[in-house]
Amino acid sequence: MATPKNYRGRGDLVLLCALLGTLGEIGRGQIHYSVPEESDKGYFVGNISKDLGLESQELAQHGVHIVSRGRRQLFALNPGSGSLVTAGRIDREELCAQSARCLVNINILVEDKGKLWGIEIEITDINDNNPKFQVDNLEVKINEIALPGTRYPLPGAVDPDVGLNSLQSYQLSPNHHFSLDVQTRDDGTISPELVLESALDREEQAAHRLVLVASDGGEPRRSSTLHIRVTVLDTNDNAPVFAQPIYRVKVPENVPPGTRLLTVSASDPDEGTNGEVAYKFWKISEKQSPLFQLNENTGEISTAKSLDYEECAFYDMEIQAE
Repeated sequence: MATPKNYRGRGDLVLLCALLGTLGEIGRGQIHYSVPEESDKGYFVGNISKDLGLESQELAQHGVHIVSRGRRQLFALNPGSGSLVTAGRIDREELCAQSARCLVNINILVEDKGKLWGIEIEITDINDNNPKFQVDNLEVKINEIALPGTRYPLPGAVDPDVGLNSLQSYQLSPNHHFSLDVQTRDDGTISPELVLESALDREEQAAHRLVLVASDGGEPRRSSTLHIRVTVLDTNDNAPVFAQPIYRVKVPENVPPGTRLLTVSASDPDEGTNGEVAYKFWKISEKQSPLFQLNENTGEISTAKSLDYEECAFYDMEIQAE
């Protein structure tokens, strides 16, 4: 719903080129470091003096300083020890979302040698987030004439960590009527579905209570739960069907709050109240939720707050028609 990020303004490029033009020699070797996210301020990243081949640990004597651009500096130089350290806590998820690798590139200028060195720093993930459902409780309405084998999609959990630290599995509490099937999508994410295993009888039991557990693969393992109430209904033969499975829209970042982005539409051939359709957010991240509003009656999605091009270039959400 937005164009990719690009932090480089035209004026910045001109200034950087002018700086490069004054250097006698540009360092060709790329230096690589890694640092775990959430490290304390001052965490040791690498020995800059040694890796740049400087005889003295006193960086100030060589005119060594960081010339990289950015909204805030993530790293700093310790002149006395000759080391590169963190300038504050680094949130990998805020910086790189769920990218497989999170790389930060900075430039180090050594004035007395006339060299500019490129430094690549990988921010490694730690298991600092639980998989999280958008809601704690969910009601699923199922008609008593539903046939065994009927599937009902469940809202997935969101885990901003990556790799094994991200969401890995779902588990359903034991019961006599339902099982859980987990589908793997093309993008590798997993989606839970509730499967009816045996016929329901509303007169025998009007409601069933289930618990869905989402777990990651980190150490220690983190998890969260979704409490599901299955309400057994009388006859309602059809489920709403959206006019299209995927909706896409592009929007500039400067649109004011309240701007209509698009309208999703689903139809239900049932008559009366059984054919009335209501819309609600089904899967949307905690950070994105305050930015958008959904009209439950019309399916119209609009902005609730201003969108920031630099903070996020793409928003992905799921809508349920009920």
